Amino acid sequence: MKKFVAILAFAVLANISAKAQFVRYGASLANGVSYVADDLLTSSPIFAFTVGGYVDYMFTEWKNPWSENIYLRTGLNINRRGTNFSQDLSHMTSIRRGYFHNWYAQIPVIFGFRYELPQLAAGNYINFFFGPTFNVGLFGRLWDRQVTLRMPQYSNNYDTYVTGTKEDRASFKHLRRIDASIILGVGYQWHNFTFDVYMDHGFVALMKRADVLAPYDVAQNLNEDNMTESQKADRNAYTGTNQTFMISIGYQLPIQ
Repeated sequence: MKKFVAILAFAVLANISAKAQFVRYGASLANGVSYVADDLLTSSPIFAFTVGGYVDYMFTEWKNPWSENIYLRTGLNINRRGTNFSQDLSHMTSIRRGYFHNWYAQIPVIFGFRYELPQLAAGNYINFFFGPTFNVGLFGRLWDRQVTLRMPQYSNNYDTYVTGTKEDRASFKHLRRIDASIILGVGYQWHNFTFDVYMDHGFVALMKRADVLAPYDVAQNLNEDNMTESQKADRNAYTGTNQTFMISIGYQLPIQ
């Protein structure tokens, strides 16, 4: 039975491969804004940037009226992401300011739908696309400065570019390198030129911070016996994820 299932799966995959092919390749350049939304830190956007190349894979010989419209896209992008952040603690007379400027390598797996507009001349299309991405941090810069009056401790008064070391200024010494996100967008194509607007929404909290409020929440809302010590330790106080809105222009060519 297992051998039969394996043969059947191989036959299906072979049939799909025979009816699919790479049809287009291209490159794109995108600009926009990026920020990290966290519950504890106020954030504001920085300039975001993406450059990359891709290939489109279509199921051209499927007996389906939409086979010429549906495609899969993958490739490699280089992204600039990050945020400005600030925190004002009036009761401590403390001010904190800083930013992350991070660069990632991104591999997307995009499902797209392309439709030629019948009201216009040939070569005019609209696109809808979405799909997950896998991101790996390459390098980045961190600036983090805090000034607190009447509290001279180093933990309350520092500047990564003055009192810190080179490692203190390296983003990925403080942030997770691995990120996962989803892209959702719409675009217009005129002949070989493409114009897209999309959102890149991250899902992974960029760092781990102990939640000092966890014991109070446990005491107030839960029976402490129902929550283990490991569960308390795993509760993350930092909720910030990469959020990006981009406008892209690109050029593509058919694969002969």
